[in-house]
Amino acid sequence: MSASQMDSKDKVHEPGFVFDVLDSMPGLIAVVRARDLKVVFVNQLFQHYFGYSNSDLDENQLLFTDILDDYQVDRLFHHLSMAEKIVASRTSYVIYRMANRERVFANFYLFVSPHTGASGNGEKLYNLLLMPDLSTWSMPFTSFATRELFLEQFQSEDFGTFEWVIGADKVYWSRGIYNIYEVDESVKDIDQAFARSFAHPLDRDFIAAESAKAAATKSKLNLEFRIITAKQNVKVIHSLAKTIFGDDGQPVKFVGSIRDVSSQRSIEQDLKNKVEELYHSNRELEEFAFVASHDMQEPLRKITTFGSRLIEKYSAIMPDEGQLYLSRISASAESMRKLIDDLLEFSRISLAKQSFVNVDLNSTLRQVLADLELVIEETGTTIKSTNLPEVVAISSQMKQLFANIISNSIKFRKAEQAPCIEITSVVLSAIEVEKYELPPGQVYNKVVIRDNGIGFEDEYAIRIFKVFQRLHGKSEYPGSGIGLAICKKIVDHHNGVIFAESNTGKGSCFTFVIPEKHSMRS
Repeated sequence: MSASQMDSKDKVHEPGFVFDVLDSMPGLIAVVRARDLKVVFVNQLFQHYFGYSNSDLDENQLLFTDILDDYQVDRLFHHLSMAEKIVASRTSYVIYRMANRERVFANFYLFVSPHTGASGNGEKLYNLLLMPDLSTWSMPFTSFATRELFLEQFQSEDFGTFEWVIGADKVYWSRGIYNIYEVDESVKDIDQAFARSFAHPLDRDFIAAESAKAAATKSKLNLEFRIITAKQNVKVIHSLAKTIFGDDGQPVKFVGSIRDVSSQRSIEQDLKNKVEELYHSNRELEEFAFVASHDMQEPLRKITTFGSRLIEKYSAIMPDEGQLYLSRISASAESMRKLIDDLLEFSRISLAKQSFVNVDLNSTLRQVLADLELVIEETGTTIKSTNLPEVVAISSQMKQLFANIISNSIKFRKAEQAPCIEITSVVLSAIEVEKYELPPGQVYNKVVIRDNGIGFEDEYAIRIFKVFQRLHGKSEYPGSGIGLAICKKIVDHHNGVIFAESNTGKGSCFTFVIPEKHSMRS
C-alpha cells in the first residue's frame, strides 16, 4: 500500500515509510527521525492523549523535543543512544514529563527501540512507546532500574531519586532531592562533582570507598551518611543505589534513591541517651541500696545485741509487758536483718564481678537440696528431677535461683498436703525462641519447676517478680517479698526470661529460660 492510498488518519510525512501496522498496537506510539527527532508518525492513542494527528504532522513540522520539558531534552538523546547500543535497555523505561497540544503536562513511561520496518529513503528512525503514569509519584527522571530500589510508601518530601549519566557526566534529580539538599529547582546543570560537594567532609572518604567497592563488585550500594545542604544544614541521609552496565561491561549510569532519615536518627539518639541515663540511674540506685543496706547492719546489730542482753540480765525483774515489748523488738530486728540481707543480695547481682563458668545444674540442685535438708524433712517435701543441662553461668546465682524458687514452693504449700516439686528441662525450639523474643542463633535451655501448693490467681503472674510485692500477709507467710525479684534479676543478668503460671489451689509452675552459652547483651 502506497502513501497516496492511505486514509488521512494514516497519512505519513516522508515518502516510502509505512507505519499502519503500528496503529493497531497497544500504547501511545510515535516514530521519530534520528537526525532531528522530527515526528513522522503517531498512532490513534497518541493523537487522543496529545492532540496531534498525522494530518497535523503533514502541515506542521513537530519535533518530539517540543513536547518535552526543556530539562529533559539531553536525557532523551542519551536514552536513544542507549537503545541503539545496548539491547537490554530497550525493555527499560524512563519517566518523562510531556505536554499535550494545550501545554498541559503529565508524566509518561517511555520505551525506545530502533525502527526496523520498511524505510523508503534510508533514514534512521526510532519507535517510541509511551504509557501514562497514573501514579502520584513525583519522579520524572527515574528509570526502571531505580524504581526497583524503593517502595511506594517512601514517597514524600523526604525521599527522592537520582540518575548520573556517567559518560556525559550529567546528574538528574527528582523534586525530592532538591528538597532534601535545599537546592533551588532552577539549578539544572548538575554534574557528579556538584552532587558530591554536599557530602559531609568527614564522610567523603567513606562514601568514595563504598561506592568504588559497589561498582567493582557490581553490587547495590546501601549507605548512610551526612550531608551539608545548600542552606548549611546537616542532615543524615540513607541511599540505595546501583551501577548500570552496558553490553561491553562498562558502567553507563548510576541510579538510586535517597531518604532523609535525620529525624529518625535524632529520635534514636535521644532514646539511646535516655536508655544510657536510665542505666546509670539504675546503677546508682543499686549502689545506694547496697551502701545503705550495708550501713544499716551496724545499728541493727546493736539493737539485737542490747535487746538480748536486756532479756538475759533483767528478765527476772522485768514485768511481762516489758518482756513482750523486748520480744517484739527482737522479732522486728530479725525481720529487718533478713530484709537487709535480701536487699544486699538483690544489689549484688549486677554489681558483682563474678565470672561465667561451666555450671552443671544437676550439681547445683544437689547443693541446694543439701542446704534445705532440714525444711524438706520437716515438711515431708518430695522433689523429683530429670537430668538438667550444663550451662555457662554464675554458679552462686544459679544456686540462689533454684533455692529461692524451691523455698517459695515449700513455703506456699497446702496445709493438708505435703509439698511435691517436679523439675524438668528441655531445649527450646526455634518457634519458642521467637515466641519469647530471644536473640536467635543460640541454644536455650528451659527449666520448669512445678509444685502442688496453694497457687495464686494468674493475674498476679507478673506482680510476684517485683520487689516487695506480696500476695499474702507477713503473719501468714513470713518473708521480705524480694526472693522472686532476685530470681528475675538473676535470669535477666543471664540474658534469659522467667515467668510463672498458676491458678488458686492448683499449684504453681515457674519457668526460666537461659542460653547455653553466655554472650554480652548489646
